[in-house]
Amino acid sequence: MLKRLFTSSAVTLGLLIIPVTTTAVNASPKIFENMTGSFRGKGLVKTSPKAKKESIRCRLKGKPDGAAKIKLSGNCAAGGFVFSLNGFIQQNGSKNSYTANMFRAFANLKQSNFSGKRSGSKINFSFEARDRLGKQDVSARIILNSKTADAFDVAISRKDPKSGKTFSVGTIKFAKR
Repeated sequence: MLKRLFTSSAVTLGLLIIPVTTTAVNASPKIFENMTGSFRGKGLVKTSPKAKKESIRCRLKGKPDGAAKIKLSGNCAAGGFVFSLNGFIQQNGSKNSYTANMFRAFANLKQSNFSGKRSGSKINFSFEARDRLGKQDVSARIILNSKTADAFDVAISRKDPKSGKTFSVGTIKFAKR
């Protein structure tokens, strides 16, 4: 159960951090500026609508790589299970369009690309793939809210494969350390 929780959480959180290379454009530097530096995150996550929430803690470093890209690295831990975060978020040709990719190897996904649209300080990412281990379709949404230079949130929701309904996995709140 615990490994399934973290594989599922890693899939959805992972959607945020390892994007696909696209055309670099000077886009929303404020969002990337706000994510530059060392951060600690904490929150509660769950794997299904009826599952018990588990505490998750993360450390994350953001480093700009040009005007339209940020590299992210770190790790998260929940219930004694630790997983690495490593990747980047990059803006596409449009100032409001982003692409990301993450946790492909860790979560055993066949495909882990996802796209997002920016609105103000938020980037809404969506993701669909098939898990190689569980053989289930994974459909998730991640909202990155880059509030200030000292904090950002990652809100995760996903579709329950049994009911087909979307539920909140949880929110991880990051603060600069």
